[in-house]
This record gives sequence, C-alpha cells and structure tokens, in this order.
Amino acid sequence: MAKTRTPPGSTTARQPGDDTPKPARPRWIWTVIRITALVAAAATAYIARDSPRVLGFSSSSQDPPKQPPSQNVGFMAQVLQKSKGQNICKPEGFVMDTYSDFDGIEALNRRVAVPLRKLIKTKFFRTLRVELYKPCQFWKSEGSCFQRDCIVQPLEDDQIPAAWRKQTVDQTNFGPFLRPEFTDKDFAIVNDETYGEGVWLDLVENPERFTGYAGAGANAIWMSIYEHNCFGVPPYIQDTAGGWGSQLVNVDGKSMPFVQPPRKQRDLAPFLESLAEEDAGLTLPADVPKEYRIFYRAVSGLHASTSTHICADYFNATSNKWEPNLNCFIARIGAFPDRLQNIYFNFVLLTRALQKMEPYLAAYDYSTNAKKEDRAVARLIPKLLKTVKKAGLVFDDSELFLAANGRALKAEFKDNFRNISRIMDCTGCEKCRLWGKTQTLGIGTALKALFSYPDRAFRGRFTSLDFKRNEIVALITTYFQFSRSIEDIGIFRAMYQNLVTDWRASNAVPTIA
Repeated sequence: MAKTRTPPGSTTARQPGDDTPKPARPRWIWTVIRITALVAAAATAYIARDSPRVLGFSSSSQDPPKQPPSQNVGFMAQVLQKSKGQNICKPEGFVMDTYSDFDGIEALNRRVAVPLRKLIKTKFFRTLRVELYKPCQFWKSEGSCFQRDCIVQPLEDDQIPAAWRKQTVDQTNFGPFLRPEFTDKDFAIVNDETYGEGVWLDLVENPERFTGYAGAGANAIWMSIYEHNCFGVPPYIQDTAGGWGSQLVNVDGKSMPFVQPPRKQRDLAPFLESLAEEDAGLTLPADVPKEYRIFYRAVSGLHASTSTHICADYFNATSNKWEPNLNCFIARIGAFPDRLQNIYFNFVLLTRALQKMEPYLAAYDYSTNAKKEDRAVARLIPKLLKTVKKAGLVFDDSELFLAANGRALKAEFKDNFRNISRIMDCTGCEKCRLWGKTQTLGIGTALKALFSYPDRAFRGRFTSLDFKRNEIVALITTYFQFSRSIEDIGIFRAMYQNLVTDWRASNAVPTIA
C-alpha cells in the first residue's frame, strides 16, 4: 500500500501499517511551544503597530499610501543619489523653463570649469572696482560685521593697472550732472568703474565663503528681496536659511543644530519632502507668467548658490579647517529643493548669455599690460566660448516679453532687479556685500544681453552695445561661481553616498562560518 507523500522538511505523518516506534513527547514541551508562539505573535503585532514611531522604520500597510515626492524634491533626491556613469532619464531631471537636464548641465560644466578657473585668476578678471560703502536706502542698518572673515582687503594703488587708475573721475563736484547708476538697457545698478567712490578689490583674495555673518540682519536681506521684489510671490524662508554665516545660531540667539540627512537612500525623498517648502503650499505657483518664474528662479538660484558656497567652504571650529559641511547643505538647500534646481537654471541662463555675446566677447580688449596673463586670457576666452557655443540651444530667450503688456512687464522686471542691487548695500558684512553686488551685476548683465539687445546687435561693429568692463568681469565671475556651485553639489553627492555606504557596512549582518 502506497504511503502518503509530504512536502520536504515537513514532519512525516504516521501511516497505517507503519509499526516503527516513535519516541513520545512529554506534554509540557507542547505547552511551552504553544505559549512561545502566542508571545511571538503578540510581539510581532506590537512592533508592526509601533515601529514607524518608535524605531523610525517605514510605515505599515495599515497607513495611508504615500504620495510620490514633488517634482523639486524628486529632482534633489536624484541629484544626491546619482551614481557615476549612471544615465538618468527621468522627467524630474529636466530644469523647468530650459531645454537642459541636470546631467547635461554637469557634463557642460566639466568642460568649462577648467578655463573658467584659470580665467578668474588673471588680473583682468580678478580685479574689480566696487562701490562697497553706499548707505542702505531701505532700513536703518544694524551696523557692520567686524569679524576677520567679514572684512575685505582693498588693493594698493600700485596693484591696479595704470590705465584703469587714470580713467577714474571724481563726481563729487558735478552737482546735478552726476553720471546715472544705470541706463534704460540695464537690469542692475552698474556703477561704472570710471566714476564714483569705488574700492579696488581682488576677488580671488576675498572669496565667497562662511563669514560668521548671520541672524536677523542677514535674513532681512533675502526676506526683503523675496517679499518686495519677486512680483508678490512670498516663499517660506526659515530663520536659518538666509545669510552668509553660521546656521548653528538662530536669530533669537538659540542653538540651531544642523539637520541630519537619512542614511538609507530610500528615506531621502521622504526626508526632503518633510523639509520642503512645497508642504506649506508657499512655493512659486505653477500658473504665474513665465517672465515671473524666470525672475524668481534667477533670485532663488543666486540665494542657493551663495548657500552652497558657504556650506562647501565652512569653517570647522573643532578641526580648525575650512571644509565641506553636508549637514549645512541639506539644511540650507534641502529645505528648499527648488533652489537646487535654480542653481542649474542660472547656469543655463548665463550659458545662453555667453552664447549670444560670443562675437562681442571674442573681440573684446582684455589687455592689462601683464603680458603673460594677457596671453593666457587670449587663449582661454576662445576656448570657453567655443565650448559654450557647442552646447546648442539651452534656453530660448525669444519666448519672453511677447505679450501685449511685454514692454511694461520688462520695465517692471528691470526695476525689481535693480532694487535687488540696492538691497545688497544693506548687508552688514563687507565680503557678503561684495559678492552679493558682484553676482547681482553678473546676472543683470546676462539679462541685459538677452533682453535689451537683439541678436544682430552682437554682430558687426557692436556700435549699439554698451557694456562696461565691470559688467564683463561680473558676468564671467558669476558664471564661475555657478560652475563652482555645481562642482560643490558633486562633492556633497559623494559625501552623501559615502554616508550611505558607511551605514550599510556598519549595519551589515555578519555571516556565520
């Protein structure tokens, strides 16, 4: 008679006719097994219920399904999680209002970074005259930051090319015939180097970095810019999100420790979503005119780039070294993931401006009578412009200001952006004021090239063009600053991936020999 078959690993049932003796189990063993099973079941139910709150694990199946991360949060999660050589082709990777994705922008940046880094170290591009001590027009200044890292170091007269010194004209006795701060073509306060009371500075010797300038005064700068100059679009700004200084101290003087990023990659997008301003419903509405979006993105990208430089060159008081701070980056940019995307947007905007200005910039006179450096500029400028030109269509400036109210909208756009130039005069930190004014002028120069002149103006003899030397310096310097920001994002990406790798290694289950 055939025996009934049982699955492998199961206890074999006793069959009729099978007289093989089986050892008897004491009844108390069965009782212990049943009690143990009941306790295990109860413990499993408790952990399944409370683990999301107590242990920080993912929610149970009883929780409502999670919504996918917003576009900006998904974009930032992609940027931080991107692996070397990985091809990312997701919609979140495209920068809104451009024809570029962040992967393509990073590839372009790798090609322009080297000539840019060399250019900004030459005398022509590192030397700039800035009206650094103009009074604040909007509120009573809280005073200046006198910490060592806030203060700039002016150049001596013998360090400035003689031809530039001779051009400087004192306007104090000209009465009502003072040279205007800007023309109708300008999007920023230009402050021509040949007039006014500017200070000659070396940009390389006064880098944009952590200065210790923070608190209510620092935040007031960005709050004023967003609230009064972004066409009525008020974003959510944390007390610790603005400024050029420490994020360890809030405006009320209380300690504000950096936020810690998650160590599991799958938790990154939910973590960023919990920080994101989209949750408060106060981000830029999707239905605003494109011109408003462009303005907001330019300002937001400048804010984000500034924050990125601070976190990338952060003073660690414990090690007494300048080094990148990942937690600072997550806190300053992670709370506002659209700002990360807007860094890439500004890089695209500046790229397009260089493409349009290419014939003019190629013919520009960069001489300083420092023969070796002049030869370097003559070699590097064509290389940079050729690389930028090969990038193709990255942004279409011809799509803007076409509506019936286009002229009035452009005038309002210019007025608001010039106002940002003036707000930078209210910064209590000299070095922050220097970089705020320089980069505002750089973006303003790009906007001027894109929207104040037709393409044909950059061909032929350039007779209709009016660009001052400081505008050219600010344009290239600002392009480098955003190039540097994108490089810094790559550093933070590697730091985050190392964090995840270390966590995996420390939490690996040991194998039993």
